[in-house]
Amino acid sequence: MAGDRAHTVDLLHDDRYARYLEDPFCAFTERAPVTDEVDVVIVGAGLAGVMAGAELRRAGIERIRYVDQAGGFGGTWYWNRYPGLMCDVESYVYMPLLEEMGTVPSKRYASGEEIRLHLEAIATRFRLHEGALFHTNAATTTWDEETAHWVIRTDRGDELSARYVVMAVGILNLVKVPSLPGMDEFEGPSFHTARWDYGVTGGNPTDPNLTGLAGKVVGIVGVGGSGIQCVPPLAASAEHLYVFQRTPSAIAYRGNHATDPEFVASLQPGWQQERMENFSAVMIGKPVARNLVDDAWTWYMAKVANFEGTPGMSADDVARAAEEFDYAVMEEHRRRVADVVRDPATAEALKPYYRYLCKRPLFHDEYLATFNEPNVTLVDCPAGVTQVTERGLVANGREYPVDLIVYATGFEPEVTPFPRRAAHDIVGRGGISIAERWKDGLTLLAPCWPIRRAILPARSMDVLSMVPSRSMTSTIVAGIE
Repeated sequence: MAGDRAHTVDLLHDDRYARYLEDPFCAFTERAPVTDEVDVVIVGAGLAGVMAGAELRRAGIERIRYVDQAGGFGGTWYWNRYPGLMCDVESYVYMPLLEEMGTVPSKRYASGEEIRLHLEAIATRFRLHEGALFHTNAATTTWDEETAHWVIRTDRGDELSARYVVMAVGILNLVKVPSLPGMDEFEGPSFHTARWDYGVTGGNPTDPNLTGLAGKVVGIVGVGGSGIQCVPPLAASAEHLYVFQRTPSAIAYRGNHATDPEFVASLQPGWQQERMENFSAVMIGKPVARNLVDDAWTWYMAKVANFEGTPGMSADDVARAAEEFDYAVMEEHRRRVADVVRDPATAEALKPYYRYLCKRPLFHDEYLATFNEPNVTLVDCPAGVTQVTERGLVANGREYPVDLIVYATGFEPEVTPFPRRAAHDIVGRGGISIAERWKDGLTLLAPCWPIRRAILPARSMDVLSMVPSRSMTSTIVAGIE
């Protein structure tokens, strides 16, 4: 933000900021190192890892080990427990195995805690806790030619030998914190939204009443997907809230509501798979008889990303029509800001000024209205926060004294190379690392089949990309020749 606005702290290697990665939800427990030989080691216990394990259990695979730095299952839903957290994809589509688990989410867009507990329930049903090594990081994954197995060593002295390794490390798993002058000088507490400290704020993932913020001034840095969800509960509890915004987000109406009992009563066997396939078809521009989800993703994102002209239109006409449609979508977003936010200057600063896909589209029902509250101040700072002082944050040349800093600054993007997201060395046959093997990009070797059909041999350093059935995540499976 200062100088290079994209400069961030390397949390993987800079011990000065290690506290930003500490687990505030589950205490670290000492244990003896584990030595074991299994069929599959799954690195990552988030949604992809849980689904991989569930499908492996269905296929009769019993000897499974998990390795994850978290203290339990859930992945992004384990780490992200900030107040106001919910998924912006319809929960009837997003949450896996709903029919199999006999569950229907309580709301159309479920809270993060409901999603986390659902993943825990899946893990319990398929006995995935057996053999799980939590608060544990993979240190190396190495192919052993002699045994024709992978050897996974961890930072806790474990040594696991496995025929297959599933890298279910996620795509938004690396916390991003801006590198700002003076960060070490701030005298109050600070944390990232992916490590929310309820010991400081009060409340809990199911109680947004943040009693610890009474009489406190809070500064939140960032107005992306995490930031906009935190703002309403922070504003409701703090004496004053400063919201630091570099670029306004495009925020559509979510229309969240409790699940209608009549909807539940109408569901027939196979309903979730049908709904998922329908949603996927709409999102990639395939024609459907009826849009079952019918929400802002399908109204805007699907049409902007897969704009279709009419028969007979030239390429130039299609391009112009696509741009006009995009502009109309953004005008609708800007009108919503003007309609909701009463102060004209604040409303103007909150209006997105770019094309729809220049930033990740967001959806929220309360965020914009929060700026009508007298204890909320938008700090519009296109150059970003430039400094942290003992007392607060500096933006636009002005210091804003605060008692607490919340960094809602997101994660390293999906384009972060896989070897970095895996966060450890993966070395295959002939001593070739995956970073070296994929330095020019990776090659997909097989179709995206459900895992239960795809425990198939693969070369020791070639990788099979999978999409677990009934889930919307991907994993990477490496096996023997």
